[in-house]
Amino acid sequence: MRLATLWLAFACAAPTSHAASSWVEHPADFPSSPLCRPNEVTLWTCTVRHERFSLCASRGAVNPRSYIQYRAQDRHGKVVLRYPDPLRAPGSAFAYAYSATGDAEVDFSIGAYSYSLVDPLRGVSLLFVDRAGREVAHHSCDEGNQSLQLNDTIALMRALEVPAPK
Repeated sequence: MRLATLWLAFACAAPTSHAASSWVEHPADFPSSPLCRPNEVTLWTCTVRHERFSLCASRGAVNPRSYIQYRAQDRHGKVVLRYPDPLRAPGSAFAYAYSATGDAEVDFSIGAYSYSLVDPLRGVSLLFVDRAGREVAHHSCDEGNQSLQLNDTIALMRALEVPAPK
């Protein structure tokens, strides 16, 4: 986990039933990314130079087919990474933490690489990539949205049973 002051705030999160309808009721809170399909919501997106990174989630009620997927696009517009692929339960693929300071973070690993998508309450979003415990990339986003710390996102992560980072 990147942010030293992150605490799990699931106990304060909105009720699980709220997550089922929040995408329909508050669409403007989730600006779209070209990496996410029209039937998905963009939970996080980051542009660094001409590369784009996004976290996309199935829209609508939480059910056994609900998913979250990280996607990366190179400077030529080609999607070069999808995780997880194939799709699987978000709780087995991602970790999520929200702090009392308003910062939020999603973590996941692909082989020897660990990724941290960080949304500070103030400032630009960040993307960190480590390999075997050593930082290999640290990107400050040129542009992006900051929706990981929204109550709707907290409720969704809770409803999808996404655990806190270890």
